[in-house]
This record gives sequence, C-alpha cells and structure tokens, in this order.
Amino acid sequence: MRGDGREFGEPSNSGERLTFQRDGGTAPSRPRTSSLRLGLCGRDSSRISRFEKLRRTRATKIAVAAPEYGRIWGGIGTYVSQLLRGLGPHHEVTILGGKEARSSIPNVTTVPMTNGGSVMTNYLKFQLALRRRLPDLIREYRPDLFIVHHAQMPDLLTSGVDCPIVVTTHTTILGQSRGIQQARRRGSPLDESEKTTLTVLPALLPAEVYYWKRVRHALFVSNAVRNEVMGAYEPRLRTAATVLNGLSLDDAPPVGDEPSDAAPILFTGRLLGWKGLSVLFRALTELSGGERLDVTGSGAVETWKRHAQSLGLGPDRVRLLGVIPRTELLARLRCASVVVVPSFMESCPYSLIEAMALGKPIVASNVPGVTDMVSDGESALLVPPGDPHALAGALQRILSDESLARRLGAAAGQQARDRFSLDRMSNETLRYFEQVLAAS
Repeated sequence: MRGDGREFGEPSNSGERLTFQRDGGTAPSRPRTSSLRLGLCGRDSSRISRFEKLRRTRATKIAVAAPEYGRIWGGIGTYVSQLLRGLGPHHEVTILGGKEARSSIPNVTTVPMTNGGSVMTNYLKFQLALRRRLPDLIREYRPDLFIVHHAQMPDLLTSGVDCPIVVTTHTTILGQSRGIQQARRRGSPLDESEKTTLTVLPALLPAEVYYWKRVRHALFVSNAVRNEVMGAYEPRLRTAATVLNGLSLDDAPPVGDEPSDAAPILFTGRLLGWKGLSVLFRALTELSGGERLDVTGSGAVETWKRHAQSLGLGPDRVRLLGVIPRTELLARLRCASVVVVPSFMESCPYSLIEAMALGKPIVASNVPGVTDMVSDGESALLVPPGDPHALAGALQRILSDESLARRLGAAAGQQARDRFSLDRMSNETLRYFEQVLAAS
C-alpha cells in the first residue's frame, strides 16, 4: 500500500498509473494502453530494442516450480491453476510439479518431479529432485524466466540457474509459525505439517533468512506479506511488485445446480489450526438457532470431527465434507448464507476471493491480509482473530438481518470485480515479468 492508500498499479484520481521500479518502489507514469509494455527500468535503448525484437519473434518461455500443482492443497495450487489460464495460451509454460500434475491448456507442459507423500515430505523430495534435475531441465526447456513459490522454498538447494528467478511469495515460514502458535495456545488441533513446522522451526527460520538474502526478484500476492518480508528479512531486491490474486469463475456451475442439503454457514480451505477452524466451532456453540456448518477442504477430517464432538457439535451441526470437486465447491458457496474466514493470519486467500466473487456475505478475521481486501461493515464483518464470542455475534448479525447480508454481499461482489479478476492478475503479472526480463 502506498502512503496515499492506493494499491500498486491502482489508478489515482488524476488518472495516472503506477509502474514497478527496480527497487520495488513506485513512480507515476503515463496511462497504460491495452497492450502490455516493458518495464524499462532505465535500461539503454539498444538493450530494450533487442528484447522487444525477441518478444516479437517467439513466445516467452516460463518454467514454474510448484510442488502443490496437481495436489489439492489450497491457495498456491489454485493460484497456479488460475494463472495458467491467463498465461498459457500466449506463452510456453513448463510446470515442474507433483506426479498428479496435468494440464489441458495449450502450450503448457507438465513435468512430474516427486511421487507424493505427506505435505512436508513432498516439499523436501521436491527440493532434492530440483537440485538434481534442474540443470538438465533448464537445458531442455530453455526458459526465459524461472518462477518459484514461497514459503516452500522449492529452489533452496539449487544454484547456477542461467535465467532470472522470480519468487512469488504467498506467505512466510515466520508468519505461518506465528499463526500455528496462536492456534495451539487456544487448544486447536494441529495438522501434521503444522506440528513438523514447529518442531523444525529452529532450522527453518535460519533457512528462510538465508533464502531471502539471495532473492533478487520478488512478486508478492499482497502488501501484507510484502511488508512482512521487507520488515523481517530486508532482502536486496533488484525488482519487486505486489500483484493481488485474481480469479475467473468460468468453471462455476449454472445457477440452479446448488445442492439441496447445503448448510447456511460455510468454511472452505485446508483443515489447519492456523485457519481458525477450532475458533469457528466454538463460535457455533454460542449460536442459539442451531445453525449448521459445512466444512470443505483437505486435511485430517476425522481429527476435526472428534474435535467438533468434544465441543458438543454432532453431525447435525457440523459436516466435514473433505475434498469436493471444484464445481460442487462453487455451488455450495453460491447457496451459503454466510462464508467464514476465521484465520489467525492470511495473505490474499482464495477462499475469500471466491466468496466475494459470488457476492456472499462474509465474516472474517481482522488480520492484515484480509483488511487489504475487504472493509469492516462495508464488504464484510471483521472480528478479532481467536475470539469465538465476537465471531458468533457477527454470524448472528448476518443470519438475522437479510438487508445487511445483501448489502455486504453486493459490496464484496463489486470489490471482486474491481480488484480480483483473473484478467487483471494476468496482465499485471506479465507486466512484472517483462520488467524482470528487461532488468536481467
């Protein structure tokens, strides 16, 4: 966020736009045209003309390291899937992912790197496989850009890559560990990956410090995570940009296909302690009307069922549906009365964007990543993280006031159209990639 309250790349009242700078700052520029232009970054004209000539003669080749792609793990997998829809048809993209990675998008090639396992095991396997295979993969696919996703540090063990590396940053180990610790203090179950994170945190945090010392190009999905990285690690970046996540609902089912058994309250996302699911269960016990909650997402479903039962919430109040097809997820979102995002930390969650795009009333935690996206009382009701009483009160307000629910949902839907479209994300991402190439 700029000092004047605008997002990077957001127009001012005077109609100017903001360009990305090599040091991550911003400066006024001429209004953008419909075509994407290079981030010139002060390069000499002969260098730029050669780069523009290259752009005209062939598609940009992009390699993406994403162990989450093809696995139902939440935000990063959703991000990569969405971005491919905006980049794939016009660029040659190679995805280095898990064995489940597949794509039917033209000009997208998938390369399996690992054979599965638990979340943390898969990340380690991916790092080792990338260290071993990356030189040959670079020679084979000859990418102009290599994109990796943090906080997984998939390229932590690699060196000597002969093309610019862009670290797309969704969260940090530091931020996640803080959220996990808050959840644990409030008696929440923890996923095995969360337990492992806390166990090996004394090694992970120095690794993250080392990692950021060598990062030179970073794309952040929110100002919240950008501020955290810049404040905690002070990386020596040559270029940086904030590009908010974007979403297309082209795959949404037709209106009328909604399930008849949907609960009025809906939670979507991975079943993790730091996502605040235990806080939501406790809030549900304070609702006097017996309202039901549906929970969708991957994780230890049986553990969370036992946790709900320990709070007196049986299957008549809470249903844990596990992983469901995306079309069903969107259908359940469409008919929910309220969507809840009770996390202890967030950056730019797709669970929130999906609810906004479908015009749903939202109750969410008042944490930096969320407050960058919605405003309390205008496009959502925000409550302190970890406060089940406040969460129950906000839920009750929406469930008992149809006028408020409609107003919040309409405002959220407009925000999604204005700020979180896939076209906007794809265009701004390409613009930043062009800046990195011109600066390298």
